[in-house]
Amino acid sequence: MTHYTGPLGAQVTATGTEFTLWAPSAHEVAVNLESRTVPLTKGAQGQWYVHIPGVHEGERYSFTIDGRRTADPHARAATANGEHAVVVDVGKLLGPASRLPSFPDPGEAVIYEAHVRDLTISPDNGIRAKGKFLGLAEAGTRSSEGMPTGLDYIASLGVTHLQLLPVFDFGSVDETGDLSFGAQYNWGYDPVLYNVPEGSYATDPHDPFARLREFRALVDACHARGLRVIMDVVYNHVYDAGTNPLELVEPGTFFRMRTDGSFHDATACGNETASEHPMMRRFIVDSVVYWAETFGLDGFRFDLMGIHDVATMNAVREALDEIDPGILIIGEGWTMGNHEPGAIPADQDAGHLMPRIGMFQDTFRDVVKGSNFNLAGPGFVSGNPSYAPDSSLMDKKPAAKLLFDAMNGAPEGRNYLSAAQCVVYNEAHDNFTMFDKLRGTAGLEHAHEGEIARRHTLATSIQMLSRGIAFVHAGQELLRTKQGVENSYNAPDSINAFDYNRALTFPQQLEFFRELVAFRRRWGWVTESDYATIAATTSLVEAEGLHLCYRVAGAFDGEDALVAINADDTAWDIGRHTPAHEGWVVHVADERVFTPARPWDHQPVAPLSALVLQRRGERGEL
Repeated sequence: MTHYTGPLGAQVTATGTEFTLWAPSAHEVAVNLESRTVPLTKGAQGQWYVHIPGVHEGERYSFTIDGRRTADPHARAATANGEHAVVVDVGKLLGPASRLPSFPDPGEAVIYEAHVRDLTISPDNGIRAKGKFLGLAEAGTRSSEGMPTGLDYIASLGVTHLQLLPVFDFGSVDETGDLSFGAQYNWGYDPVLYNVPEGSYATDPHDPFARLREFRALVDACHARGLRVIMDVVYNHVYDAGTNPLELVEPGTFFRMRTDGSFHDATACGNETASEHPMMRRFIVDSVVYWAETFGLDGFRFDLMGIHDVATMNAVREALDEIDPGILIIGEGWTMGNHEPGAIPADQDAGHLMPRIGMFQDTFRDVVKGSNFNLAGPGFVSGNPSYAPDSSLMDKKPAAKLLFDAMNGAPEGRNYLSAAQCVVYNEAHDNFTMFDKLRGTAGLEHAHEGEIARRHTLATSIQMLSRGIAFVHAGQELLRTKQGVENSYNAPDSINAFDYNRALTFPQQLEFFRELVAFRRRWGWVTESDYATIAATTSLVEAEGLHLCYRVAGAFDGEDALVAINADDTAWDIGRHTPAHEGWVVHVADERVFTPARPWDHQPVAPLSALVLQRRGERGEL
């Protein structure tokens, strides 16, 4: 199969527009403009091209390939619902993108995952542009109860990166329909045109340029607040493979197919893309480079990354390094996909083959809160001293010891090159929120809200004290609930909309979250990524039952740290690890961060809490 290396799509030049499409098996290709149809000429690498003189910016176009009519898969602008591509000179329209200074250490990232509509659609959040890119860019917004909302709220948390659920053109929402509160909803994991912003998030879906300007405005607004922006990308499948432009342009090439011509479906979405094919690999690389360069994006989260292959992900890393090596790449490294022979799946077993690409740490998640897929299954913070995959009764392991490994970047549990390849998380957009999970955990069904809050906060404390990339689901800091809905991808706004006023119910938890983020970002030992340094400085003191204690040598300007995690509902005396003759100060205790640290009087670790101490004076063995 030929591999084409030249330009693709509609390129605006000084004298006109050049249209190029790669369709090596086609016999006839034409571009359909608003006023006429023009045939394309076939080139040596399977590309079809034509240069049409004159000004065509803003003009709708499509392609016809052997009688199949389709939008341009490489389109940068489109009409509502992606029915037609639109010619645009994006550089001229938007100008240079803003970039923040490079982010050299991914282990220092605190990512806040959010959905544009969730954060902006609620009637009482004070945001004017409801459900829109511009709504999230607004400043000075307040809720009906006077709480900061939108970008003001996110910036107040101290996180480093805002990760947006899909913002490219997706097919599950009618951009021309009712977009008001409660009308229609979807997370957006239904790609159609990968390089066009989603029109339902634009103030005018019928204006093909509005979505470009307004998404750029959102990124610029985030950058102005010191917030970097990560884009959730879904190159592993499309909304409908049979009607997708990639398939219509060159059938059977961009997707993995069975011998009978049907689509493989490891994604459970009807199809899976074939990243090992050179032109699909090129498509993915070109796409992330376009978003990074045009909109100044600071990272990419690859949905179902295990569907892709190692060579593709490394090609993505290499291409983004040329723009900024500090651009983050993380992904779901689940084992899945029908890869062609010779292709190495980009899953967590291949972490050592993909430097500086992070993967979600599901062992961390499940040890902390219990099985992600079994609501009743308890985890460490809900009183379970053992861990077994999927909460089975077989192959149980001490949870505290597994947690110690997971908190230090999983040097034993994963085949990674550094702790920065671990994305440590307790909840994400899919599956139960932590609050709803704890509410449904066996033995906690009737627990009072204060107990649930302490267990929830302990889980967040563990996460913020862990090595790796910290990943927080929007609302985790407020004990977000989705009313027990496990998969809210198309649930109504009444379930998904962000409740800023919940800060009034859990003010202590919100403030503690901010303090933990600040503590994490202040002290380098918390975000250490080098496995050799972690091994040389971090030593296990105790891991028994619901107790975990470890030491970090030289953590506080040369003085040791002692971290103690008590997942029991009674106080824990750690006197044998802290001899009375030694001087100690406390940084974190009983859901508070002390700045500066305070003297510590050897009191026990409070129930369901984390303690961080600094040893003062002469150093020795604990």
